[in-house]
Amino acid sequence: MAEQENDTKNQQLQNLRTELQKHLEKPLAKGDAWFLVDNHWFKQLKKYVGMEGAMFDSGGKEMGEESANPGPIDNKPLFKEDGEDIREHMIDELDYVLVPEEAWDLLVEKFGISETQEPVKRKVVEHGMFVKHCKVEVYYIEFQLAENSNLEETKKKKFSKSDTLEHIQNVMREEFNIATEADTRLWNKYTSNTYEQLARLDNTVQDAGLFSGQLIIIEIKNEDG
Repeated sequence: MAEQENDTKNQQLQNLRTELQKHLEKPLAKGDAWFLVDNHWFKQLKKYVGMEGAMFDSGGKEMGEESANPGPIDNKPLFKEDGEDIREHMIDELDYVLVPEEAWDLLVEKFGISETQEPVKRKVVEHGMFVKHCKVEVYYIEFQLAENSNLEETKKKKFSKSDTLEHIQNVMREEFNIATEADTRLWNKYTSNTYEQLARLDNTVQDAGLFSGQLIIIEIKNEDG
């Protein structure tokens, strides 16, 4: 009976491994969602399901041994101490592994996720002016946001390179409690006394050439224009 249970379990793990490997081979495509998984947890998973090269790493442990079960996905090592945001300067395949949405959903279904943890979901964006290549945008760009009437009071917010200026404007309306019917314009400050209007709201952060730390200002137009 125990042998039969083991055979069934091994078959399930083999199916999981096959499905997982298929998802992990998925090519990057603009706009797709990928997720960060702590590398230590992922290595443990590879031992448990007997993925390629994992038998050697595990010191010869049998695939499917409960002592190798990684348990719920635990991404705590990826976060800063306050748990608010991921740590800076982490390295792909050293600190974390990137998995496509299909693989993430499969892992959550099979193993669950540690309580109180939010998934670290990131989008695939295109890089390069002329030769385009896709990359998962792990770290967002941080801007300083301010109202034209009070430039001293700035708020820091992070955005994706693929976010549109319209999205930034909507976030700023919320942050500064600006009425939806109010007519607004966006400006960016790119030298100490030079401002440029961000007129094309369908442009993305990347299209507009904005860079980290820049000040973006929202101006409410007066009724007299």
